Amino acid sequence: MTSESIAPTNARATAIEARPLYQQTRDLLLKRIIDGVWKPGGYLPSEQQLCGELGVSIGTIRKATEELVIHGLLERQHGRGTRVVPHSSAKSRFRFLRFVHGDGRPLDPVAHLLTQTVRAASAEERRQLDLDPNGKVLALTRIRSEKDQPLVYERLALPAQTFAALGLETGEDIVEEVYVFYQERCGVTIMRTMDEVGLAMADALMAQHLGIAMGAPVLEVRRVAYALDGRRVEYRESFTAHLKYKTALE
Repeated sequence: MTSESIAPTNARATAIEARPLYQQTRDLLLKRIIDGVWKPGGYLPSEQQLCGELGVSIGTIRKATEELVIHGLLERQHGRGTRVVPHSSAKSRFRFLRFVHGDGRPLDPVAHLLTQTVRAASAEERRQLDLDPNGKVLALTRIRSEKDQPLVYERLALPAQTFAALGLETGEDIVEEVYVFYQERCGVTIMRTMDEVGLAMADALMAQHLGIAMGAPVLEVRRVAYALDGRRVEYRESFTAHLKYKTALE
């Protein structure tokens, strides 16, 4: 009978944790993605190389990478290996865009950036983004349309320092999903989101941009998006009078 362990990577390496070895291996692989050792679009070393480096079996490596595949962080490409998944508009929409038309058709929106400013975070933004009392946010408002029909009005708040290089142009139409820009320009990969769905009433600006009456009922989705390292990096409020919110529970 043989045992396996994760090979120490530095002088402060400690004893094996009381967790399944594949989970320890998964977390180590994830840390290397977070630290930029393996960048989006780049390939991991071969399974044999990882086994030798970490001192674990191929079965453990495969189970660890499979969990990251399931979470959309890695993908296996036949004959080429396993790579870190880069965000793309198609992938991000499939994973994170939960608005659909009334008949269930998927949404294929274009976003128009209305305003952007760096300002002091509100109390709610500080709470949602775990910011300190003097925290600042990059605040964006945008309208998402399909075939020139405005469908979703959104307010986004991002930690200003983290997203200083975002570089979006006010007034431009953006076909790419914003999570693609987070990754490409700011080095922030969105791993998961937490959405809270409710009802609200349209304020004056929202009504104007959605073409509805002020005070009309709208579907409201409040979202907190998390980066790979667990940081809260986006607080978003989305409003629509025309679409449904759809998700799957497993």
